[in-house]
Amino acid sequence: MYEEREATTSAGDGGDGSWNELGGVVHGPAVQARDVHGGLHITVGRPTETSVPPRQLPPAPANFTGRSSVLADLNLLALGSDATRRLAVIVLTGAGGLGKTSVASHWLHSISDHYEGGALFADLRGHLLADAALPGDIAAGFLRALGAAPDRLPPDVAEQAAMYRSMTTGRRMIIFLDNVASAAQVRPLLPGPGPGPDAGPATAEPGQPRPSLVVVTTRWRIAGLALDGARFVELPPLEEAEALGLFDRMIGPQRAAAESAERRAVVRLCGGIPLAVCVIGARLAARPGWPVSRIAGSLASERSRLAALSLADGLSVRAAFDVSYRSLSPGAARAYRLTALIPGPGFDADLAVAVLTDDVADLSEAARAALDELADASLLTEDVATGAARYHYHDLTRLHAQETGALAPPAERHAALLRAVTWYLDRAVAADLAVNPGRWHLNPMYEAAALSPRAHASAAAALDWLESNLAALVATVHAAHDHSMHEQAWMLCEALWSVFVHRKHFGQWIASHLVGLASARAGGDPLPQSRMRVQLGLAFRATRRTGEAREQFLTALALAREAGHPLSEATALEQIGLADLAEARAGDAIGRFAAARDIHRRLGRQRGVALADRHIGEALRDLGRYDQALLELAEARLQFAALPDQYQEARTLTIAAHTSLLAGRPADAVQPLGQALSIVTGLGSRYEQARVTPFLGDAAAQAGDLTAARDYLRRALDGFEDLGAPEADEVRQELAAVTADADPG
Repeated sequence: MYEEREATTSAGDGGDGSWNELGGVVHGPAVQARDVHGGLHITVGRPTETSVPPRQLPPAPANFTGRSSVLADLNLLALGSDATRRLAVIVLTGAGGLGKTSVASHWLHSISDHYEGGALFADLRGHLLADAALPGDIAAGFLRALGAAPDRLPPDVAEQAAMYRSMTTGRRMIIFLDNVASAAQVRPLLPGPGPGPDAGPATAEPGQPRPSLVVVTTRWRIAGLALDGARFVELPPLEEAEALGLFDRMIGPQRAAAESAERRAVVRLCGGIPLAVCVIGARLAARPGWPVSRIAGSLASERSRLAALSLADGLSVRAAFDVSYRSLSPGAARAYRLTALIPGPGFDADLAVAVLTDDVADLSEAARAALDELADASLLTEDVATGAARYHYHDLTRLHAQETGALAPPAERHAALLRAVTWYLDRAVAADLAVNPGRWHLNPMYEAAALSPRAHASAAAALDWLESNLAALVATVHAAHDHSMHEQAWMLCEALWSVFVHRKHFGQWIASHLVGLASARAGGDPLPQSRMRVQLGLAFRATRRTGEAREQFLTALALAREAGHPLSEATALEQIGLADLAEARAGDAIGRFAAARDIHRRLGRQRGVALADRHIGEALRDLGRYDQALLELAEARLQFAALPDQYQEARTLTIAAHTSLLAGRPADAVQPLGQALSIVTGLGSRYEQARVTPFLGDAAAQAGDLTAARDYLRRALDGFEDLGAPEADEVRQELAAVTADADPG
C-alpha cells in the first residue's frame, strides 16, 4: 500500500553476519528481502489515492453581493444528515441568469476549510438537455483527481461509482455539481459516507460534526433527488437593495452617487436578475464616459431591453433564456410562446388551458403538463400559496417568450390572445352581475350570464374576485384595444363598474376607461361611446373633477339621443343632475331627475324610477326642504327594498340619515345608519362603509358623545385613506374639529 511511514530497524542477523536494515522516512513502496538471486525487475505503479486533497472549486465571484437569507439557509442545510449516510445533499434551483453558480461558489469557498478531504467540481452541462454530460465521464474524472490510476478505472459506470464511494468514504468532502439536468446524472456521483462523529474538529457547533456535502445547481426541478435525501433551495431574484449593491460595485461609488435615480431605474428594469445587472454594469465599467442615463434609456423600451442586456462576447440574458427554451418539448415551447401573451402579472391554470386548447377537455391534461414542464425548467414560476395553481413570468422572461412567439403565425397569436380576453370578459361579467344584478347593460353577455348558475357565493366574494384580478383585467382592456379587439375592450370596462364603484381604485378606473372610450370610438357606434363617457364621467366626479365630469355627461347625452336610445339618455340625464348637485345647482338637478324619471316610467323600469326619486330627495335636502326630502327618500327606499336592491337601499338609508342630521334630528339618523352599515358590510363595499361611518360620528357629536364621534371619524378616515378617496380630507378636518371640542387644551 502506498503510504508514508517511519522505519528505524528491520531484519536481524541472517546467520552470515549480514543485516537488512531500513532507516529514516520512506515515501512510497519499499522492498525488503534476505537474499536476491538473478535479475530483479520492480515496477512501481501510480498510487491509488492522492496524498494532496483535490481543490477544484471554481474561483469565487469577484462582485458577489447580498443573498444573506439564502446563505443562511444553505449553512443550516449543510449540517443536516443522518448517522448512517453522513452526507448532506443540497439542490439550488432557479432560472438562468439568477446566479446559482455564483452563490454556490461564494458559499462553498466560505466554508471549504471545514472539508479537509477536499473539493471536487464538474459542470454537467445540463442547461441543454441534449448536451448533458454523461455521469461516467464525470465519475472517471473524479477518480483520477482522487489518485486512481487511469489504467485501473473500470469501464462500467456502476463499478466506477462503487470505486468512487470507496475512495471518498470517511473523507469530509465537497462535491459541487453545476448545471445538472437529472437525478440520473447525480446518483453515481454521490460520495460514500463522511467521517463519523468522532473523526475530527470540523464542526459547526459543539457535538455536531459536519457531514460531506454535495451541492447541485440546476435550472430544472429535479424532484427525484428527494429520494436521495436532497433538500431544495429556490434562488429568487435579488432584492432591490442587493441589486443596487452589485451594480454600485461594478460602476464605482462616485458614479453611483452622481446618478442615483438613474441607477435605481436601471436596476429595476433588470428585474433583480444578477446576470442582467452584471451585463449592464460591465458595459458601463468599460465606458467610464457614459452616463448611467444612457443605459436607462435603452432599457426603458421593451423592444430594445433584451438587446441592451448583452455583451459582445456572447454573455447575455437572451442567450441564457434561449438555452432553456431550446430544451423544451414542442408542447411546452408552444405554451411558453402563447401564455406569455396573457395580459397581466399572472394567470391561473384554467386560463392557461383555455388559451392553449380552446378548453377542449381531452387536451387539457397535455396543456397542464406543458405548464408543469415550464415550471420545472424555471421559466415559469408557480405560486400555490392560495391553494390554486397560479403562474407568472419574470418580466424579462416574458419579454423573451414574446420575442420568441413573434415568429409564430399571427393568426395563432391573435386567437390565443382573443381566448384570454374572452376568458376574463366572461368572468368579469359574471362577477359584476353578482354584485349589481339590477343595472342595465349594453353587453348582451349579461343576458346569458343571468341564466347561468351563480359564479360567486355572495356579492362580497364577487367583489373580492374582481379586485384581486383588477391588474390583469385592466391590462386586458389595454391589450384588447392594442390588438383591435375594440368591442371586448369597452365591454370589459362596462363589467368593471361594480369594483370601481365599491372599491374605487381611481387611477385604474380612469386609465382603463380612457382606453375603453377610445375603443368605443374606434367602433363608431354612439351607444358604447355614451356608456363609456358616463362611467368615465363618474370617475371624474368622484375625484372632484366636476368640469370634466359634466363634459363627459353632456356628450354622453348627445350620443344617446343620436342613437335614439332612451335608457342611455335617462342615464346621462341622471349623471348631469348629480353634477348639478355637486355644483350647488339643486334646482337644475330636480329638472334633470324628473326628466330621467319620466323615461324610466315609460320603459317600465322601476329601479330607474326609484333612483330618480332618491336623487330628487337629495336635491330637496340641498335646498333645505328636509321634510319633503325625507318623504321622497322613504318612497325610494321602499321601492329598492321591493326590487330587491340592497346596495341602493343602503345608499338611500344613508342619505335619509344625513337629511335628518341636517334637520337637527340626530336620534332619527341612528337606526337607518346602523341598517345601512350592516348592508354594505355584508356586500363588502369598503367605500360605502367609510361613507356611512362619518354620519354616525355626526350623530354622536350632535348627541354630545364626542368620544364616540372621534372613534367613528377615525374609522372613516382610515377607510377613505386606504381607498385613496378625496373624502379623507374632509373627514380629517372634521376629526380635528371634534377633537378640539372634546379637549380644548
